[in-house]
Amino acid sequence: MGFQEFEANYLKATVPEKKVNMINSVSHLIDKSNLSFFATQYKNESDGNVRAIIIDIIANSVPEASSPILIEALTDNFIVARKAAVIALGKVKILSALKPLLEMLSNPSLEIREDVISSIVNTGKLGGVREIINFFDKGNVYIRRSIPIILGKIQCDDSTSYLKELLRKNDPEVKRNTVQALEKVLQVKDARLIINLLEDTDVEVKKASIKALGSINSKRAIDPLLKLLKNKNESVRQVSIQSLKRIFVNIDSYEKIYEVANSKNMIERKEAIKLLGLLEDKNSVNYMINSFKSTDNKTRKLAYNSLLQISKDKVPDQVLEGLKAKEWKIRSLCVKLIGKLGNEQQVSLLLDILNDPDNRVRDIAIDALSKRKNQNYINKVKSFLSSSNWKTKRAAVKLLIKIGKEDSLEALLPLINDEDLFIKSWIALALGKFDNISDISPFIEMLEDSDPKIRIVAARALGQLGNKEALKPLAKSLWDDDWNVRKVVEDALNQIDPNWLKTL
Repeated sequence: MGFQEFEANYLKATVPEKKVNMINSVSHLIDKSNLSFFATQYKNESDGNVRAIIIDIIANSVPEASSPILIEALTDNFIVARKAAVIALGKVKILSALKPLLEMLSNPSLEIREDVISSIVNTGKLGGVREIINFFDKGNVYIRRSIPIILGKIQCDDSTSYLKELLRKNDPEVKRNTVQALEKVLQVKDARLIINLLEDTDVEVKKASIKALGSINSKRAIDPLLKLLKNKNESVRQVSIQSLKRIFVNIDSYEKIYEVANSKNMIERKEAIKLLGLLEDKNSVNYMINSFKSTDNKTRKLAYNSLLQISKDKVPDQVLEGLKAKEWKIRSLCVKLIGKLGNEQQVSLLLDILNDPDNRVRDIAIDALSKRKNQNYINKVKSFLSSSNWKTKRAAVKLLIKIGKEDSLEALLPLINDEDLFIKSWIALALGKFDNISDISPFIEMLEDSDPKIRIVAARALGQLGNKEALKPLAKSLWDDDWNVRKVVEDALNQIDPNWLKTL
């Protein structure tokens, strides 16, 4: 089909989809001689999709001659047509399109803002930087805020020079966008320009400046950034830490960080602990362990996390020594770290912690040991069950229960009638969850115990075991003097056999 035939058929067509197909079919025939036909049809066409395809086709076929139509399409009320024109102008790169493209940015809700900026950047790189700069004072606030972004993407001497001037503007968003635009082009010698903005009252300007200083990697920024570690705004502190990390990675001495770490200000001390952890400073191991005895729980937690980062997969010798520390807080966190990172030989040292005088330390050791389920641990712990030290004995019982292996639970059977109320109740509850218990007589005997707590534990265990031989003894306990015992007994009966009354 020739172009004249296309024209005739197109003027008769009324269905938009058909028009789109027809335009696509003659795209290879479009040149300057028939451009006016499409210019006319674009103005007369009511369907947005058809207008969009016209823009797209002429931009690709005759880009050097299509700019008037493309510029006109920038005000099209159909977003697809506008976007097609914007993208096409970015490819054609016609300086006369800069002004109308810039004017589009005056709309704060512009959906295709990124496409418009991209086209302006492509065109501006041809030599339109000065026009973009001059437009700063002509456009509205939304255009002014976009210009630093555009100049930052163009990255030439003129754009960088003007961006430095924009740092003095009062609009916080202009300053923030300017700092972000300069981040990739500023050199170490320019650090002072950004350092001055650390005092800005706008938090976002401050954060953008902090991030830029990290990118510049200037040692001159260390002191002002360290001062920000006591800033009340947490997000400011977080960005400061990341920038300081980038700078200190290339510095041998962390002396300035230690000065902050020993500050009386709790906030900056915590941030220094985080920073030393991020830097994986092995020289700070003793400092972190010493921080374990802090009265502040968050400080202890931060020191522990930092020590994990520093240690990686190897437990430092100082941590092993920490098991002998006088302060229970130090011992507990050293135990926790060994449990997480230690090899079998190191973790086995935690067996001795079952004798620790502080129950909090013992509990952490129990948790660490139980996760390993090592048979050697089980065999050694069994010997602790006959200890005269009630703390050690209870810790051994807790550990064997938590390990939960068949042989560890069987080792507890002889203690089911132990004099220690806690040991007796813990074992009863643990064995109640064990499927292979055939002899339920110890639990039945416990139903007669003088302590109602033990009677409750025994009833609950029998219910879990589900042995019907327990129905009669449990039924007798329905007359117990304690209401709480009777309630648990009834629950146990129903658990064993919902029709227990008929069975009896």
